[in-house]
Amino acid sequence: MILHVACLPFPSYQGTQAAIAAMLDASASTGRPTHLLTYAQAAYELDAPYEVHRIPDFPKVRSLRSGPSWGKIGLDARCVIETRRLARRIQPTAIVAHHIEAALAALVAQAAPVYYIAHTCLARELPVYFPSLPTDLVSGVATRVEGRVCARVAGVAAVAPSLAQLLGPGARYLPVPWALPDAPPTRDEARATLDLPANAHVCLYAGNLDHYQGWETLFEALVILRHTHPSAGLLVATESDPAPARQLAHRLEVADALHFCRIDGERARQLAHAASDLAWIPRRTEGGLPIKMLDAFARGLSVVAMERATAALPVRDACITVPDDDPHALAAGAKLLLEHNHAATTVREEARRYLEANHSGQAYAAAMGELLGEAETSPQATRLETRRPVAPAPPAQ
Repeated sequence: MILHVACLPFPSYQGTQAAIAAMLDASASTGRPTHLLTYAQAAYELDAPYEVHRIPDFPKVRSLRSGPSWGKIGLDARCVIETRRLARRIQPTAIVAHHIEAALAALVAQAAPVYYIAHTCLARELPVYFPSLPTDLVSGVATRVEGRVCARVAGVAAVAPSLAQLLGPGARYLPVPWALPDAPPTRDEARATLDLPANAHVCLYAGNLDHYQGWETLFEALVILRHTHPSAGLLVATESDPAPARQLAHRLEVADALHFCRIDGERARQLAHAASDLAWIPRRTEGGLPIKMLDAFARGLSVVAMERATAALPVRDACITVPDDDPHALAAGAKLLLEHNHAATTVREEARRYLEANHSGQAYAAAMGELLGEAETSPQATRLETRRPVAPAPPAQ
């Protein structure tokens, strides 16, 4: 019996929540009894093959955005009580904590051995949410908190090889399983539905507009790309407030090339990908895994990704990888895919092969089994203060 704890709204269409949902689906498919404790807030109804338990809805947090808030701190404190209460009832052999907040709550609850799954590097991402404070101060506090958590839990895993390296030699890489979706709508149908020009070259950005994403660089790349491809446009598929993107587009004089659609369901995600010619994957901060990249792979969309965004995954020929924060390189990668059908086809085929080989449910289940194996066989595993040795992360590719 495994209890997953995630201190966030669930489910939602954000990358971390999508990754957690995929992990839980894969765990449940093995026949292992799986439970999840999460916030009361959800973006949509879920018919899950695992049992979902929710923290009482107070204080009320209605935002689905990432990042800290006073309301979330209150909910995280309640999570300690709910973790302890739920653990007494279902008697889990281990608690799998997603993100640092869940790990802290589970450790304080002292209900079962805790395994920390990191979805981002706290020290790299937290300063983005506190721009008025000195970066070194915020990063230093985050590093100490994360270090203490990693020292106390029974095992540490990360959703990307680069993140495992940032967490230190005791962390292992845990692949996020990603399923291939149903057949998409046609390009013509998708463009007609989204009111996109039939003859435009459409580059997709699918994600939130938080600063850590580095989405602003895409607008500079669009300006450059339009010198050679005047019909090029950027489709921003997001649930974030579009105002910052509109303002930047006006400032760079590409407002006519900017299009928006909401990602409020699987149908919307299908339409956004089917309507696009390629996906741009930026990333400003190290550590996290852009789920949007795996999703583009699965949906047959060729990808141009910043080096940082590949998270040291062995993607090789599965995408066009370009230097970080370089709009000229992003534009050049898009130009290559738009002008050479063979190159675009090859990238898409390699992406599908990469996904099937590296992000299957079986690959995830095997890695999770290795992470939890010692806790299930060792009589000393119930000692929360003892950290079990784990295999080192693989080297960066």
